[in-house]
Amino acid sequence: MLLLADENVKGRLVRWLRTHGHAVVIAPKGTKNSALVSLATTEDNVLLTNDTDFLNTGLYPVKTSPPAGRIVLHVFPSTFENQRDRLAALFAAVSPDQLAGKLAELRTDDWELHAK
Repeated sequence: MLLLADENVKGRLVRWLRTHGHAVVIAPKGTKNSALVSLATTEDNVLLTNDTDFLNTGLYPVKTSPPAGRIVLHVFPSTFENQRDRLAALFAAVSPDQLAGKLAELRTDDWELHAK
């Protein structure tokens, strides 16, 4: 999967994703949320972030998600192990085609796909 990681995604998680076959680009420090969406859209990447602003569908409607989709890590405590486990569960259950254009909300004990 091609991912654009927000600057708030842990480096250890990025390294884990890369060792598991995912291509991950880290967004430049200070990139605004609207620019993240544009960059993910232009590069056809899934946006990966810890920023819960992206769960606010009033500000960021699901229909405006990058075509490849967006994943919001809403996991507490936000340890590497917890985030890794939630991502692994999502990737085991959902193909890139199923994620396309959707919002994946990863929570502490589960995850949910929000469609347009």
